[in-house]
Formats: sequence, C-alpha cells, structure tokens
Amino acid sequence: MKRAFTHANVLDVLERKILNDCTVLVEDGIITAVGADADTGGAQIVDLGGKYLTPGLFNSHIHMTFVPALDLSLAGGSTVAQTLNALDNLAMHIKSGVTFIRDAGAQGNIGVELRNAARAGKLRMVPDMQVSGKAITMTGGTAWNIIGYEADGEDECRKAARLMIRDGVDWLKLMATGGVLTHGVEPGCTQLSEAELHAAVEEGHKVGIKSMCHAQGNEGIKNAIRAGVDSIEHGFFLDDEAIQMMLDRGTWLCATLTPVHVILENADKGIPEEFVRKARYAYEHHLDSFKRAHAAGVPCALGTDAGCTFNPHDLTYLEMALMVQKCGIDAFEALAMGTINSARLCGVEDSLGSVTVGKKAHLAVFEKNPIQDISATKDCAMTVKNGEILWAK
Repeated sequence: MKRAFTHANVLDVLERKILNDCTVLVEDGIITAVGADADTGGAQIVDLGGKYLTPGLFNSHIHMTFVPALDLSLAGGSTVAQTLNALDNLAMHIKSGVTFIRDAGAQGNIGVELRNAARAGKLRMVPDMQVSGKAITMTGGTAWNIIGYEADGEDECRKAARLMIRDGVDWLKLMATGGVLTHGVEPGCTQLSEAELHAAVEEGHKVGIKSMCHAQGNEGIKNAIRAGVDSIEHGFFLDDEAIQMMLDRGTWLCATLTPVHVILENADKGIPEEFVRKARYAYEHHLDSFKRAHAAGVPCALGTDAGCTFNPHDLTYLEMALMVQKCGIDAFEALAMGTINSARLCGVEDSLGSVTVGKKAHLAVFEKNPIQDISATKDCAMTVKNGEILWAK
C-alpha cells in the first residue's frame, strides 16, 4: 500500500534540523521519499496539517509485565495475568509514540513469547521489541523475587546465561549492584563479581547476544565494564575513571532518570520509606553522572524503567524532559537519544531510528514542536508502524 503523510514538519535527528511542510511517502511499510516535491500519485493522503513528525520513539529499558505498584516485591499474579499486563503496557507505548522497546526483565518467558508472536504478525498494538528474559542476579540480589534468576559463582552464572540463550533472549540482563526497589540491598553495594559477570557476558558474546547490566554503585559499574557488558543501566555513581573506561570500551549508558524522579515526586503516597531514602540519596548523583558521561562522549540511549513504582508505560516523554530540564541537554540531542542513538544501541539503525528513505516507516506525530518544548512529546497525535496507522487521536 502507498500512503503519503503530507504537510508535516519532519524532525531530522541525523542533521538536527526541521524540514518544514514536507511529505513522507511510504510504500509497503518503507519510506520511499521525504520532501516537499514527493510524488503522491496513487497514494492514500494523510494530511498532518503542520504537525511535527519524528521517527518512532524508542524506550530501551522497560519491564513489560510490570504494573506500577507501591512495592514491586508484592507484585505477582498468574502467567496469564502478567501476559495481559504486558499487552496493555505495550499498547500504552504505541499510544505514546513508542515503536520499539527493549525489555529489561519480565516474569517467566513472557517477553520472548510476546516478541515471537509480534514478529509472526499475531499482535498488532505492540512495538517492535528486543527482550532479555529473567535477570541473572546473586542469591538474594536485586530483583531476585520479581524477575531474578539466582546464580552464584562463575559456573552458575555461565549456566544461567546459557539457559537464557536457550530460551531465545536478545539480550542478557545482569545485576552488578544493589538497587532502589529491592528490600535489603543498597544501590552502592556490589553484587555479582567481575568474574561472575564475565562468565555470563562471554557466553552471550559467543553467539552474538549482548549484555545489559543493572549497575548503580561505582565499583559495581567498573566490574561490569571490565567484564565486557555492552550497556550500563542506571549508572548512579559514575566517577571519572568509570567514564573513561566506558569511552575506551564503547560501553553504552542507559541512565533511566525517570524512576528516581517519580519516586521523589510521589514520596508521600505510601511508597516504602526504604525506597524513598535510597532515591533521595541517589538523585543528585544520578543527574550529575549522566551529565558528565554525556559531556565526555559516552554513547547514551533512552530508557525509563517503565513499570516500576509510580512509573507507567507512557512516560517516555518525561525521560527526554528530564534530560533537557535537569541536565541541560539540547532538545534535539534528547530526541536523538530516544530515536537514532537507541537504534544504534539495539543494532537496528540501518532500518529504524530516523525518517530516512529506505528505512521502515515507524513514525510518531506530535501536535507541537518538541524542539521548542521537549514536553510536547507527551501529546502523541498519531503512531505509525510499518506504514500502518496504529494510533490516532
């Protein structure tokens, strides 16, 4: 099918400019032309009336089965219930302009099964996705009672990685430190050792599977970098040495500024005091770590940790807003982190991440100009995936 999205202000995240009053021509799900003089003959016309068109957004750190709860340790339910949660959450991403997600841990093998169903065309209102299955954590470590697969020692970690690979994951998820939302652990404390992390990372890299690593404390971050992980998740307490290590190795940072922010915004609404205390301690360090890492040139992607406490699956806009408003990041740069940068992290930049001829027509449309006010990305007017309009107001 041929479809023409006309009278669009296209945000070019590669050249960092706005192409005014453009037509984006799509045929069989692929962008075939971008420009004011695109030939629309024979195409179905979708007049965007001056709205702002961006690449479909990425959210590179979510938990598809999580429904925000005051205390995630109490979250549960049957496999069927968790799967229904995931379908609702994935539809919420679509309605907020997100057309690609990377899941950072789900109960059971739900993420793999839903990814497979989506790739087979059995699911419509879902983003494209890469998934990590269960998170490999030490006994009693971060998220052990929610999405964790407990492993101790190099041999157990190696076997755990092999099990996840057998089950069909795209990424391995590893836990190098404590965290905010698990009782009895602290963000700064190390958990899986460098040797344990390396054993799992090595198994993944043998078969071309990358590793993302929950790492908040500085020593745990360094353990993870030395172990060869591909992306650091959160990165609360980065020092200059850790940043240089990331630069030397090309390690990505997915900072997830949103979860700590929303915990503190809702601290008086019944969140366990332990979680609030840890969030307060981490907040300024987290912002500073992200600012310094980005300024140094560490490659950065966008993720929100969606599904965690007071953190629903439609806050991708908030992550960009925090980058701009709290960290002084340029709006185009924030949008790039939520599109082409995240596409590079996930290895799909050749087909997604920018409004470019030859790429898949994954698009998001917003009422107002996100470069004037990045919070305009809160108001998604239309989401297009493979040239099909999945959501429109």
